[in-house]
Amino acid sequence: LPSLVDRYPSKNENFLWFKVVATHQVARMEFGSFSFEFKRPAARFENMRFEFEKARRSGADGPLPSAVGLQRFFDLFDDRQLALDVFSVVEDGRVDAKVKVEYRGIRRPYERVQGDSLESRTEIRDLPAREALVEFLVRISLSGEGTIYVPSEHRSTARQIASIARGAMAEQATVEDTAEATLRIYALLVQVANEEVDRDDWDPLDVEEEPESESLTDPDAMNSLLEQMGAGSDPDAQHSEEEYDSPKPVDYRGDFKPELTQFLERLRNQGQGEEGDEQADAITQEMLERLLESSVEVAQASPEGETRSLTDEMTENMLKEVGLQKPDSAEGGQGPLVHVDESGGELEADEPETFVYDEWDFRAEDYKPRWCVVRQKIMPEGDATYYSSILGHYGSLVQQVRRQFEMMVPEMMRKERRLQDGEDIDIDDVIEAMVDIHTGSSPSEKLYWRRNKVQRDVAVVFLLDTSASTAEAIDDSKRSPDEWGAPDDPVEYMLWLRSRRGEGAKRSYKRIIDLEKEALVLLINALEAIGDTYGIYGFSGYGRENVEFYTIKDVDELFSEKIRRRIDRISPLHATRMGPAIRHATAKLEEQDARTKLLFLISDGRPQDRGYSREGVEKEYAVHDTRMALDEARAKAVNAFCLTVDRNGHDYLKTMTQDMGYEVLDDIYSLPHRLLYLYRKLTM
Repeated sequence: LPSLVDRYPSKNENFLWFKVVATHQVARMEFGSFSFEFKRPAARFENMRFEFEKARRSGADGPLPSAVGLQRFFDLFDDRQLALDVFSVVEDGRVDAKVKVEYRGIRRPYERVQGDSLESRTEIRDLPAREALVEFLVRISLSGEGTIYVPSEHRSTARQIASIARGAMAEQATVEDTAEATLRIYALLVQVANEEVDRDDWDPLDVEEEPESESLTDPDAMNSLLEQMGAGSDPDAQHSEEEYDSPKPVDYRGDFKPELTQFLERLRNQGQGEEGDEQADAITQEMLERLLESSVEVAQASPEGETRSLTDEMTENMLKEVGLQKPDSAEGGQGPLVHVDESGGELEADEPETFVYDEWDFRAEDYKPRWCVVRQKIMPEGDATYYSSILGHYGSLVQQVRRQFEMMVPEMMRKERRLQDGEDIDIDDVIEAMVDIHTGSSPSEKLYWRRNKVQRDVAVVFLLDTSASTAEAIDDSKRSPDEWGAPDDPVEYMLWLRSRRGEGAKRSYKRIIDLEKEALVLLINALEAIGDTYGIYGFSGYGRENVEFYTIKDVDELFSEKIRRRIDRISPLHATRMGPAIRHATAKLEEQDARTKLLFLISDGRPQDRGYSREGVEKEYAVHDTRMALDEARAKAVNAFCLTVDRNGHDYLKTMTQDMGYEVLDDIYSLPHRLLYLYRKLTM
C-alpha cells in the first residue's frame, strides 16, 4: 500500500482512494485470484485448457513438471508476457466486479476511482494494433460499458474480446473462468500484428451492445480458437511489427504476481506439512528453478543479461522467506525441499525504536547472538467510548473490585504514637498522663499520634499476546471450536481473517482478544485507585527481524484519554515470538526503582512464529527460548507469572516456567475476574 496518498485536494477523497486500493488487494485473496487449480473446471466457459495442453504436448511425456497450477497454465503460451497481461487484466476486472456486488458500501467510491483511472489512460489511438486491443481490454475491465475506439480492421476481434471479457467478469465467474477467457483472448490477439494504425482507421465500438460470444459454449468456436493459437501470428506481418509493450498499469490495482504468489503459498504450506489437492508431490529445486527462469514476473525485475544471477538470488531469498533450504544432494539438488531453522547472522538495530536481543538455542546450549529485532511502536488510538462502555457493562463488578483494591491502602498506613506533635491527641496517652499526674509521677509530654504512609513499592508490566489466534471465538454455545479456529501462520491467518470481514458490527460472539481488552479496562480502573507503577504492552510478530512490541501504556506514562483510546485498537496481528518480547519487557522493568517488580504474561497458547514448525524440534526450540527469557528476568529480580487460556497449556508451561507461577484458565470467561484476583494476591 502507498505510504502517502495526495491525489485529491481533500483528505476524505484521498482516504476513499486508499480504501479502494486496500479493498482491491484484499479482494484478490477473498475471491480466489491465487487459488487457481488447473484441473478444476470453469463455471461459465467450456474448458479449453485440457484439450489445448494435449495438443501442445502431443508426442511428449505429458506436461512439464509444475510447482503450481498457474505455472502449468502459463506454460501453454509461447508469449508468456502477453498471456500474463491478459490474465491480469481480466482477473482484476473480475475481482472489481465482485467487490461492487459483495461490498455495496464501497461501490460509489470504487466507480469514481475507476472513472478517474480511465481518464488518465494512454490515448488508445496512439498505440499499435495489438497493444490497442489490450488497452481496449483494460478499459472494459474498468467500466464494462461505454464507447471505446478500436482499429477498424480489427473491429470484429474487439467485439469478441469484449464479449469474452464480460463473460469472465460476471458474478458467478471464478479464477478458472479468467484462465479460459485468457486462452480465448490470447488466441485472438496473436492473430493481430502489432502495427501502427492510421488515425483515420479507428471506429467507435459500444461494448454494451455486444452479445455474449459463442466461444463460451460452442464447440466449433472453441476448436477454431485452438487452431488460431496453434497457428500463431502472421509471419508476413512480423517484419513490420513493433515490439509488444505491456499496457500502462492501473494505479489503484497495484502489483499482481499470481504465479509467484501461488508458489510462495505452496512453499509455506509444504514447510508446515500441508498440501493442496493438486500438489501431492513435494516441490523440488528443479521446479523452483524452472519457475524462476520461465516466469515473466521474474524477468520484469531483471536487468538485461542478469536473469541467471537474479534467479539464483531469488531462489535463496524465497526459500529463506518461508524457512526452507536447498537440499544437499549428489544428483544436484533434485530432492524435495526440507524445513530447517531460520538462517542468517547477527542483526542490527538500524532504525529508531528498534532493539536487538539474543535468542537461546537449547540444542546448542548457547545463545544465538543479536538474533531478534524488537520494533517498539505506539498502539494507534481508537474510540474512547470503548473504555467507558466496558466499565458500564461490568457495572457492579467495577465498584466491587475498586473497593477491594482500595482496602489494600489502610494496610499500607502505620500509626505512630507518643509524639510531641502530630495529627491529633491520642486519648489513651492523655488518660495515661492524667493517671501519672494523680499518682505523683512525671507525665509524658508525647500525647500526639500521626499516621505515616508506607508507599507500595510495586512496578508491574502486563505483556499481552496479540497474535492471530486471539481472534478465535470463545462463545462455545454458538460456535464450534473448529469453525472459528484461527491459524497460527501469518499468511494463512490473513486468508482466514478476510473471511471475517464485515462481521465486526454484527458479531454476536466474543473473541479471546475481546476478553483480554475487558480485563485490561477493569485492571486499569483498579490500579489507578492505588497508585502502582504499571505498563501495558502488546506483542506479536512475523520472523526474527520483526517482533512488534506495542505500547498501550508505558510504565512512566500517566493515565490519560489517549490510553483509553489505545485500548480500543488492540487487535489480533501476527505470530507469537515470546522470548524477545519478554526480554524487552524485562529491560523496561529494570529501569524502574521499585522493591517489587512483576512481569505478567497473558497468552492464549504456546510460542509460534515463522521459522518454527508446528511439530518437532522447532516447537521445543520456541518453548525453551521463552523459558530462558523468563530465567533471565528472574536473575534481574523480576518475578514472572504466566496466565494462559490454552487448555493444553500444562503441556508446555511446566517446561516454560519451571518453578515460576502459572495458571491455566479452564473457563476463559473468568479472565477479567481472575486477572484482578491474581494481581492483588501477587503484589500483597
